[in-house]
Amino acid sequence: MVASYDQGKAALEELIGWAEANDYLNKRNEATTRLHLIDSMLREVLTWPKEFIQAEEPAGTGRVDYALGRPATQLIIEAKREGEYFELPPGTQTGVHSISSITDGNASKALRSAMIQVAEYAASNGVPLAGVTNGHQLVLFIAVRTDGTPPLRGSALVFPTLSDMLSDFRLLWDHASPAGVDQRALFTKLRGVVARAPEPLSAHLTDYPGVKRRNDLQMDLEILGELFLIDVARLHELRTEFLVDCYASSGALSQYAEVSKQILQTRYALLSEQPGIEATPVQGKKGLRTELTQDMLAAAASHRPIILLGDVGVGKTTFIQRLVHVDASELFENAITMYIDFGSSTTLGDLREFILRESGRQLLDQYNIDIEESAFVEATYHGDLNRFDKSVAGMLKQLDPTAYLKRRIEFLEQRISERSEHLRSSLTHLRSTQRRQIVIFLDNIDQRSATDQDQVFLIANEIASSWPATVFVTLRPETFHASSHSGALSGYQARVFTISPPRTEAMLQKRFDFVLKRLRESGEMGSLPVGVTLGSSSLEAFLKMLAENCRDNRELIALIDNMAGGNMRLALDFVTQFIGSGHVDSRKILEIFEQSGHYKIPIHEFLRALLYGDGVHYNPESSPIANLLRISQPDGREHFLLPLLLAEIQSQGDKLAKEGYVGADAVYAFAQNLGFNEQQIAAALEHAAAKRLVHRAPRIVDARSHIHYRITTVGAYTTRLLMRLFAYADAMVVDTPVVDPRYRSVISDAFSLNDRLARAEYFRTYLDKQWENVGAEGAAWDWNVVSEALGKDIREIGRRTDPDTWNYL
Repeated sequence: MVASYDQGKAALEELIGWAEANDYLNKRNEATTRLHLIDSMLREVLTWPKEFIQAEEPAGTGRVDYALGRPATQLIIEAKREGEYFELPPGTQTGVHSISSITDGNASKALRSAMIQVAEYAASNGVPLAGVTNGHQLVLFIAVRTDGTPPLRGSALVFPTLSDMLSDFRLLWDHASPAGVDQRALFTKLRGVVARAPEPLSAHLTDYPGVKRRNDLQMDLEILGELFLIDVARLHELRTEFLVDCYASSGALSQYAEVSKQILQTRYALLSEQPGIEATPVQGKKGLRTELTQDMLAAAASHRPIILLGDVGVGKTTFIQRLVHVDASELFENAITMYIDFGSSTTLGDLREFILRESGRQLLDQYNIDIEESAFVEATYHGDLNRFDKSVAGMLKQLDPTAYLKRRIEFLEQRISERSEHLRSSLTHLRSTQRRQIVIFLDNIDQRSATDQDQVFLIANEIASSWPATVFVTLRPETFHASSHSGALSGYQARVFTISPPRTEAMLQKRFDFVLKRLRESGEMGSLPVGVTLGSSSLEAFLKMLAENCRDNRELIALIDNMAGGNMRLALDFVTQFIGSGHVDSRKILEIFEQSGHYKIPIHEFLRALLYGDGVHYNPESSPIANLLRISQPDGREHFLLPLLLAEIQSQGDKLAKEGYVGADAVYAFAQNLGFNEQQIAAALEHAAAKRLVHRAPRIVDARSHIHYRITTVGAYTTRLLMRLFAYADAMVVDTPVVDPRYRSVISDAFSLNDRLARAEYFRTYLDKQWENVGAEGAAWDWNVVSEALGKDIREIGRRTDPDTWNYL
């Protein structure tokens, strides 16, 4: 930044000298003024990159002279002919002035007209900051405001001359350079604290989000549900049986996804942009691909690791276990296999030391090989000891046997102290003497930071290149993609196998069937916690009911499948949350199931468990369900920004490319054309990425990296289906700021179903009013359609619970 600042100041000095020397050109027209002065001011003085400057962009009925910023336009500049000096009041100095004080009166018509024109352009493009300049003078102001103040009744930052800009270059730089605009310095300068959205209802609730009380049945079901659906995979005595019966092959496309099959088929499309990368699915039509086992045998000779690539929760760990104990058990039967789990501890310390420590421990615990045992050490360094005997120190063997033994021990201790080299030598010894293949799995590193993932891959390359071992390392696609361009992977030609998620219903059905089979055959699951017995007919009945719904309840599977988004671990978490939720009437469910033999889980019943978790109220920090109606500024139109963005990304993604990615430039342009500002759009997209509504990734376009977005099943399902449900509105009303005080006063805490239904109807009506100000005709998403469906759901529930009241609505 210092270098750019100094360069910019020097460029301004040079520009002033040039302007004074060429004063005879002071009658330049607008185009010439822009070419000679304003272009130099923006690019050389303020250091805006060329690709961040768009000229003559359409705006309303006119064109914007300069649109600055990327991917979103952040600042619009209107250029005027150099001879049109702004008539500032006498004695006006550089600094902040009220706009009325510099534009009132006939003498300031030119400035006022230019500011009105650029403010209109800014409003039509959703760009809050604007400025007017003739090359010699500059006025910056907030053209789009959300605090109720008309733009031309606010304040402006004024620079009367080029010399004033030089005298106060720090002020100019801090507010008009790319860094200054990014930091929103002009907002703070002209408006003080940026207006925030009003507090949501949750800010006024005591003990928010609260803790939902559960009865004994619900607590028992939760404990046993977690044990049988989650922990069963970790039971050593059931490992092989579990891997055979419960493993669901990856690769099959979901039948329930709310995104196109093209997107599902191109889950790892970014890999195609990596030159020299050959990515092969681990599963073929006939099961495990032979290429994987062939590569495993050849990898040690090729000195490169094998990458197992898959999103979080797709089943990479289960695949490794199945590979070792079932699919390729004959290859691993006589192999020395070490499984290094980076997800088992929150504090690993030095990653290299962790790998060395774990490898030594597993050799001892699993193979009874102590690499520090004296006989093993002597055998490992047999050749080195022969050379030691022939060295000068070896002469002590005849002269002073005790001294010789001491030096010999010190020699071996030195070898052992070099931990990495000692482990390599130990494995080399084992490979040569026992004729056993050595395989090392580095797993769950995708649960660590990107920096840790890069470091582990470098270590994996080092191990593969110098150790007698085949090395597997698991990574996430986005980490692999980023690192392949600029990180640890950029200098390596990796062998990549991809793991896609199995079908959700297949995975759940296999897990339910396995648990029920064990309960029927033996009444137990293996290693149970102390004090836990299995006389739980309730759990068995509950699991039977879930298994039936997994087979027949398409709406329920669609919910789990879309909201898990290919994360099988999350899908299981959803089920266990439901089993023991305090928001689910488990006793009622069991009674109906035991009496009739059937119970179809309504969507709203399962959804409430996910929305609220252990809380009384919806908490956006802990719930996997996103609030699409959240706002960051006191602008009621913003309630609809996120669903509009998600629908636009999905719509354009389906039209433009089979992979479904849409450039950030296009996304920002769409929202700014609706009048949303850059800060609102950025906040919405950040929330969308954090809540897994979109997948955000850099893509190479014209040899440069650009951020792109692709809809996920989570984003599509939430937008298309959840927003239409009373259960969703009932939860979100607590977390959504209400900008209209008339509705804010009637939207309060509610407990009875009838009161909650009435509150949801007020909330819907409030949103209807805000939608009237959006002007999104022809967009891929329409609140009116959602509102009609939501109103219908509210009324149908009301008529079932209180027909006397709701039959008239």
